[in-house]
Amino acid sequence: MQLRAAATASLLFLLIGCGPGGDVEAQADAATLESPDSTFDRVLDDMTRAFFYHRPELATKFGVSELVVPRTAHRLMSRSILGETGRREEIGAALDRMQAIDPATLSTERRRTHAVVTTLIEGALAPASVVDYGTTIDGFGFWYLPYTINQLSGPTVDIPNFLNTQQPVSNSEEAEAYLVRLAAVKGALDGALENVREAVSQGAIPPDFVVEKSLAVVEAFVAAPAEQNAIYISFIERLDAAGIEGAAAYAERALKIVSDDVIPAYGRIAAYLAEIRGSAPHDAGIWRLPNGEALYKAMIRHMTDSDRSPEEVHQTGLDEVERITSEMDTLLRGEGYIEGSVGERMQQLNVEERFVYPNDADGKAALLADARAQIDAIKVAMPDWFSTMPKHPVEVRPVPEFSQNSAPTGYYYQPAPDGSRPGVYWLNLRDTALHPRFALPTLTFHESIPGHHMQLGTMIEQDVPPIVWAIWSNAAGEGWALYAERLAAEMGMYADDPYGDLGRLQAELHRAVRLVVDTGMHAKKWSREQAIEYMVSVEGVDEGAAISEIERYAVWPAQALGYKLGMLRILGLRNLAQQRLGDDFDIRDFNDQVLQVAGTPLPYIEATIREWLEQADM
Repeated sequence: MQLRAAATASLLFLLIGCGPGGDVEAQADAATLESPDSTFDRVLDDMTRAFFYHRPELATKFGVSELVVPRTAHRLMSRSILGETGRREEIGAALDRMQAIDPATLSTERRRTHAVVTTLIEGALAPASVVDYGTTIDGFGFWYLPYTINQLSGPTVDIPNFLNTQQPVSNSEEAEAYLVRLAAVKGALDGALENVREAVSQGAIPPDFVVEKSLAVVEAFVAAPAEQNAIYISFIERLDAAGIEGAAAYAERALKIVSDDVIPAYGRIAAYLAEIRGSAPHDAGIWRLPNGEALYKAMIRHMTDSDRSPEEVHQTGLDEVERITSEMDTLLRGEGYIEGSVGERMQQLNVEERFVYPNDADGKAALLADARAQIDAIKVAMPDWFSTMPKHPVEVRPVPEFSQNSAPTGYYYQPAPDGSRPGVYWLNLRDTALHPRFALPTLTFHESIPGHHMQLGTMIEQDVPPIVWAIWSNAAGEGWALYAERLAAEMGMYADDPYGDLGRLQAELHRAVRLVVDTGMHAKKWSREQAIEYMVSVEGVDEGAAISEIERYAVWPAQALGYKLGMLRILGLRNLAQQRLGDDFDIRDFNDQVLQVAGTPLPYIEATIREWLEQADM
């Protein structure tokens, strides 16, 4: 029996036969007779129930059966103080039970799951071990957020995105479930506001620019009347598309909930953000928060699968900036760009008409079309670099307008395991200046193929427990996507395009700069302005893009460190494989080996590659 099936069967037995009032002594006697694998399956069931109970949106996103965690389709994550406490305690207790199991006694598949769950859940709970504010396991499904409400994630952003893109509405039963969840939005938002008030009372108030941007997101969401609200419009469009009987009645109920409950809840958040705006400090780093230094170290562990010090990370960034800048200087000189720093010369390219998409409907349509063409082009080269391709398709879509002003320039949502939803590469079209023609291919390869879609599409097709889909290593995942950018160059995507290669190097430089500015703000007390100035001068990016990036790092501490540190670890393993295998080295074999465990913690990936090499030596 495969692991996923075994875990589900075991959990069904627990749900049916081991409820309150069961024979505890009989259960204990049965446990003593279990094999290590059976014990692990039972403990994994505990973790699965705890995790998806507290993150019901993820249960829907990953297609977790209602039989596994009942009523997940009718709830939203609690962001209240009580919900946060319960989440930390229950998931932590499940983690303790799993850590008590010796992975050496388990089968190969279970050792992988043990490594993923224990390492990543422990990392996700680490910030909560040093502070009692913020939200655990929230941002993009799995991150700790020091500021429960911010401009990039949290309930004011994530709930509308979830309802509009991941909550299914294909029949009357799903329409009812949608309305139940829509009615739960008020409680989720009020709970988050309670959490924020408590954090502020402890001194964990967001920086003034975060308060401003968060307030702008909230105001943009409720600016239109209820009948024009993005949630309502999305719901009625999907009702129509599915041809659901009684659609008008469903729509009427949704409109009343949005008007009477959702918009007022957003209004309460807006009022509080306006209230604290004047007292919010301008310091960008979390060093100023209660126990901020320890919190940042915990975030580095959480986001990089390592205990590297901020000083070490900062120096790695400076070294990589110097190396990449030298390569860019050589390319620029070859194209006749000689005067000024590398950053200044890249700023020249940013505004040259040949590299700028018109900032109008036609220009945005052309940008989307080019991204789709880039995916089609690299698919042709993939068989020489990979043995398999994910079965799920990937689509390119524009970021919803209400979140464009605070969203990243591009990001990716993975497909539904059952094929009901494709992978989506979201492009932010608020200003086409964010995407110079020479830079767009690298973003495309990062977010789609051979980057995140290749990695996550492969992962969800594996026979692993659903919790392994839902949690992933930030450093391994983003490290793979940055490694994929380099692969694209090696695959010949820039063979006749030196400017495209400059765009790739600028993107890699950007990830090196992140090491410098993230540690700069959170450990070395750099200001927001100092970090922006450094990014603009070194990279040559548009100032608006730099502002969005720096403000992102302020609310997602250490997350941006995972890209470069993860890439360096993967490249180091590839170099090791080339040295060990010599002429027998096949890039397809190496890439496939990493892809099979690409969402697991970096230490586990390294152990997997070393075991593969040892077997090859035999």
